[in-house]
Amino acid sequence: MKFYRYVIYKLYSWGLKKKDDTPVSNVILTLSFVHYVQLFTLYLIFLRFFPQIDIFQKVSEKFVVLGLVIFGVVQHFLLYNKKRWANYLDEFKDEDDYKRKKGNILVISYLIGSILLFFVLLPVLWGF
Repeated sequence: MKFYRYVIYKLYSWGLKKKDDTPVSNVILTLSFVHYVQLFTLYLIFLRFFPQIDIFQKVSEKFVVLGLVIFGVVQHFLLYNKKRWANYLDEFKDEDDYKRKKGNILVISYLIGSILLFFVLLPVLWGF
């Protein structure tokens, strides 16, 4: 859990440094997108081995979009807590330069790696 708190801290603190930015929205949208990609990656893995679970053939596009919106709203309520996020800022505020640089690399690797994993697994699972 500490790494996840750290991811929230990093995304939130990056947003706080930008003028005219909405750091809470940025964190929620970024993490919602990354979580959606991670879930979709898992879905594709299961779909490869269990083709009968293909739910996208059974529902319309409108339900998929509605599901994504509901997913984002649920993410907001699960992730955002103003008091808890303030505690994250306090918890990690005393980072030295080395830890800050290492943390930046880890968080960026987590975010980009989650998305790249999806695209790397597509040809592996489906033979593109």
